[in-house]
Amino acid sequence: MPNFRIFTEGKGDIKFLKDYIAEIFNIILTDEDFDTLGSWSGYKASGILKASIKENTLNDKTNILILDADTNFLSRKAEVENDFITFDIPLNLFLFPNQNNIGNLEDVLAEIAVDKGLMKCFQDYEKCVNLYPKKLNDSRIYSYLDMLLLDNYIDENKKDMRKEEFRNYQNKNHWDLTSEFLNPLKVFLAQFVM
Repeated sequence: MPNFRIFTEGKGDIKFLKDYIAEIFNIILTDEDFDTLGSWSGYKASGILKASIKENTLNDKTNILILDADTNFLSRKAEVENDFITFDIPLNLFLFPNQNNIGNLEDVLAEIAVDKGLMKCFQDYEKCVNLYPKKLNDSRIYSYLDMLLLDNYIDENKKDMRKEEFRNYQNKNHWDLTSEFLNPLKVFLAQFVM
């Protein structure tokens, strides 16, 4: 059992991280090694730190937060770090896509997609429709898998593998988990899983 717990925004992040850590570090993590926050600021509610983070700290486990940088990397980083200083809780923070730029997990997935031509089609489409008042809700990854999986998108457990919590990121025909783009994540995680 690892001496850390990873807090993420949602189930899709957990699935990606479980597959990534299994593939790169050959370590199998369970759902108990993770906790979902529901949003980037889900670690706090009305100024109170989430109970599972307090519990994790009291049990001498390392708190790892992996969140989306979204539209302002520096602001997001500063706010989270300042909150944890205020809570007097140690923090290890990684912001998707690469600990340096704005973006989210979907941007990571677009970068590590194996079929770059297909992904570019969806990115061009997104740019076009985002000119309209209603923004497209990052459906490019779902659509990417819809095209690649064709009619084989339901697995043996009756789960839709296009949905973020059921995707197989270890499928080398769809994703490149060894991509250089993931090196910052690899370096970050190595300090905890090695």
